[in-house]
Amino acid sequence: MSRTNRSDAASDRSRVHRLEFTVDWPPGHAAAYLLAGDEPILIDAGMAGERGRTELIDGLDSHGYVPDDVDHLLLTHSHTDHVGQIETLLEAGDPTVHAPIRIRERFERDLETVEAATRRNLAEAGVDPAYIESAIDRLLEAHESNRAALALEAVDDWIDGEDPIRVGDREFDPIYTPGHHVTHHCYGTTLGDERVVFAGDMAIEPFRAAAIHVNFDDGVRDCLLAFVDALERLQRCDFDRVYPGHGPVHESYHETVERSIADLEDRIDGCADALAGRDGTTTATDLADELTDSFSERARVLPELVGALEYLEREGDVRSRLEDGVRYYEPA
Repeated sequence: MSRTNRSDAASDRSRVHRLEFTVDWPPGHAAAYLLAGDEPILIDAGMAGERGRTELIDGLDSHGYVPDDVDHLLLTHSHTDHVGQIETLLEAGDPTVHAPIRIRERFERDLETVEAATRRNLAEAGVDPAYIESAIDRLLEAHESNRAALALEAVDDWIDGEDPIRVGDREFDPIYTPGHHVTHHCYGTTLGDERVVFAGDMAIEPFRAAAIHVNFDDGVRDCLLAFVDALERLQRCDFDRVYPGHGPVHESYHETVERSIADLEDRIDGCADALAGRDGTTTATDLADELTDSFSERARVLPELVGALEYLEREGDVRSRLEDGVRYYEPA
C-alpha cells in the first residue's frame, strides 16, 4: 500500500483532516473526515459523481494522502453525499468498509415493494393523483442512486447495536440516530484529551437536517417520533467537539442538539395550530400547501408533516380516519 507524501503516523495519530464535497443544496457542501494513524480511517465517502471523485482525490492530496492510503471506511448513513466515492476508494485500494446493518436491511428489499409502499403512502398523505407518478419517479431515483453508490458486497463489517466497535487502531461508540435517515449512526471516540463525535447529519450548526427517514416508504409516519427519540438519546451523551457532515466543526454539542429538538417541537406545534378548527377533511398535503410557499419546500416538508400528525395522534391531540386510501385529520 502506498505511503507516499505521508506525515509521520505517530505524530499525526490524533489529527483529523476535513474533506469537503460540493452539493447542490444548502449549505453547499458535505464533509468527510480522515483520521490519521497507522491505519488511516475515512469517515464517510463524499458526494457521488466525477466532481466528487476529483474533490476526494484533491482533498486527500492536500493532506499528503492518496486514496490507496485509506485502510478503513466508516459510514454514518447511506445518502449519496456520504457514500458517493466508495467505488473510487475500492478501485484504488482495499479499505475495510464498516457500515450500519440497517443499510443492508433496507437495500435487500426489492424496489417493487418500495414502489408499492411509496404509492400507497403518497396517496394516504393526500397527494393529488396527477402528481403521484412523478413523485414516485423522483423518490425511487433517490433509492436507486443510494444503492448504486454502495454495493452490499463492498461492506466487510456490519455494525449492529451500540456496543463499542474497533476500527483499525481506534475504538468508536456507535449511536443509532434515525429521523434524518433510518440507517443513521453517529460515532463517538476520544482524540487526545477530548471526547468527540463524528455526527453525520446530526448536531449540525446552524440548522437541523430534514426528517427524510424513509422518504415515503413504509415508516414515513414514524419519522418525527424517531428523530425526537434519537435527539433525546444524543442529549444523554457528552462531547467536547462535533465533526458534522455539513456546516462547521464546532464545540456547541448540547446547544445544537437542543436547538434541533426545539425545531422539531415547533414543527409539531405549527402542525397542531394549522389543524385547529378543521372539520375532519384535512390531509397532510392540505397542511403542506398552507404552510409552504414553493413546490421544493412542500416536497421537503410533507414527510415531516405526516410525521408530526402521527406524533400528535399518538399524544391524543389529533385523530384521523382512512377513507378510500386517503387519511384525513382533525383535532381530537
